[in-house]
Formats: sequence, C-alpha cells, structure tokens
Amino acid sequence: MSMLALGGAFAILLIGTFGLAYAQPAELDIATQEKIIQELEPRIEALKSDPKQLARVIEEGRNRTVLCRTCHGKDGAAVKELVPNLAGQNPVYIVDQFQRFGDGRRYDYLMSGLAKSFSDEDKIKVALYYSNLEPKVSGGGDPALLPEGERLFNSICSECHGTDGHGEKGYARLAGQRTDYVLKMLQEFRDRTGRRSNPWMTAVAIRLSEPQMKAVATYVANLK
Repeated sequence: MSMLALGGAFAILLIGTFGLAYAQPAELDIATQEKIIQELEPRIEALKSDPKQLARVIEEGRNRTVLCRTCHGKDGAAVKELVPNLAGQNPVYIVDQFQRFGDGRRYDYLMSGLAKSFSDEDKIKVALYYSNLEPKVSGGGDPALLPEGERLFNSICSECHGTDGHGEKGYARLAGQRTDYVLKMLQEFRDRTGRRSNPWMTAVAIRLSEPQMKAVATYVANLK
C-alpha cells in the first residue's frame, strides 16, 4: 500500500477515534491524488535529466514569476506575512497546488486567479525554477518551543514530510518555512475554513492544541 493510501486510511481511523462527522471530499480522493503525482513525477524528472533543457525551462520559469515576486520575493523567500517561501520547494508539490488553486480545491483571491492564467507547462516551469533556488532558513519563534516542536514533528509529520523536513515525493518541503505561514495552514486545516481541504492534514491538525501548533511551526522554521 502506498504512503498516500496509508495516510488516507490513518486519517479515517483518527476521524473515527475523535468522533468527527467529516467525510473525505470526493475531489481529494487519495487514489486520484496519487495518480496525479505519479503522472507529474516522470515529466519533471525528464526535464531535470537534461542540463541544457533544464536551464532553458528554469529561465522560462523565472520569466513567468514577475507577479509572484511581489509576495514570494525575488529569491523565493517570502517578503509578506502569511506567505510561503518557495525556494527549494518540491516541484511536484508546487504544480499540484497550482492545480488546486485553479480548480477550486484551494482558494486564495490572488493565487486562484493567477493559477487559472497559467498553462500546465507554465506551472511546471515555475515549479522547477523555484525548486532550484537555494532555500533559506526563516528561523525565529520562541527557542523554548523547539524540543516540543521536534517531538511532535517526528511523531506525526515526518512520515510524509521527511525527518529532515524536505518532503517525500509530492509532499511539501517544510524545512525553513515561515512560522506564521505554517501556523496559519494548520489552523485552516483544523477549522476547515474552506480555503483548503485535505482529510489527512485535518486529521493531524485536530490533534494539536494552539501551543502545539506554534511549537511545530517554530521547529520547522528552524530546520536547515
């Protein structure tokens, strides 16, 4: 059984344990998501295998990020609050999030409109551009929270996001991510605001208190 399928099964188990009447949305079907990732990976790996082609694609991707830099910065390090760093991010994850913004599975006033204006090839080019930028550690937060953050991360986050926070396959890289952004995402998953939905992440987030969320966010922000 794949990690995504295991994640879906564990999410259902957790939801049942906590007695929450929360059904997995059809548009986030685990098998469908796994198929999307499986289709994206070979396309991206093929581009990465040819240095000349990759250099061309990265340059074209850079040219498509003029609007992106306003929030995500010229070097992929966010310059606005509550906005994610993209430098070094998993390219499959970036493309997948583009798709979600475009089809309504995730919502943000600016990103939803921008995603609809990008072709699939544009999304891949932008994703490869950002993934090849050197990530920076955001840092910050209360150092006293780091031990608890590390404990929580290793127990409930590392299976998908990796012990180093770099992400596995189509999962997000969390290492060095902004504390405010990670905290906001955990809160949205927990509260099911409609801005983004994922039954697996909701099942994880509902287990965390506000202080625990801050601890996890602080820990990943300081991962190199």
